[in-house]
Amino acid sequence: MEITSAVDLIVFAGQSNMAGRGDAEDAPECLPGAGYEYKAVSAPEDLIPIQEPFGLHEDRENGLSDRTEDGGTKRSGSMVTALVNEYYRQTGHVVIGVSASKGGTSTEQWKKSYISDAVSRLESAKCYLSDHQIAVRDIYVVWCQGETDGDHQVTKEIYKKNTQKLMEQFKKAGASQVFLVQIGHFNYLLHGEKGKAWDKRYEVIRQAQEELCRENGFFTLAASFEPYLTLMRDSYHYFQRAYDEVGTACGKIMAEYKA
Repeated sequence: MEITSAVDLIVFAGQSNMAGRGDAEDAPECLPGAGYEYKAVSAPEDLIPIQEPFGLHEDRENGLSDRTEDGGTKRSGSMVTALVNEYYRQTGHVVIGVSASKGGTSTEQWKKSYISDAVSRLESAKCYLSDHQIAVRDIYVVWCQGETDGDHQVTKEIYKKNTQKLMEQFKKAGASQVFLVQIGHFNYLLHGEKGKAWDKRYEVIRQAQEELCRENGFFTLAASFEPYLTLMRDSYHYFQRAYDEVGTACGKIMAEYKA
């Protein structure tokens, strides 16, 4: 394909609700020319029109991998296509998306193991675009993570500190803004009173994310899974409709920020 205008480069980073556990067949198709995926691991010499499941085969040994035990993929449908469609409708800007997510990961694990892989994927995308004379207008990160920190009873202060430290690595690589997608509930509808008690841990993370976006101008609260309790398919994940609506909301806020 030929891209003649400057693009916006977006890294989609986080854990399973960024990787997506929806249903690709129910996701929208990407608008023609709206967005392309740079597959830093599985196809680093090309750009591929975005489709669901986004990030398929972007699994790096000892890095960001979202495979099942038998070698299949856990990626089944994400928020990315809906986000890109809305962003493109509002701005007309072509998106180059980079997958950098892995289910079940905490901020501590990201600090120790995964942020270097994520940043290297961003750097690879920048090199590819430069080599092919495709100008980059802005570099953004969409970050959706925190359930595992809730499971581990991480405090608000530690969560904010860890997240800021992680995102500083993206900032050093050229990212100008982080658009944060707030986590939702632990699905207490499935687990009764015990589930409600567990969800208090997630509430701590939701509050930390809101505070972080109020206190630090590098972060923008762009969307939230909090309203989608009734669209949860298991204890942690959602049906495709929730991913699509959250993605659309995030794309809208990103476009408003751009304006």
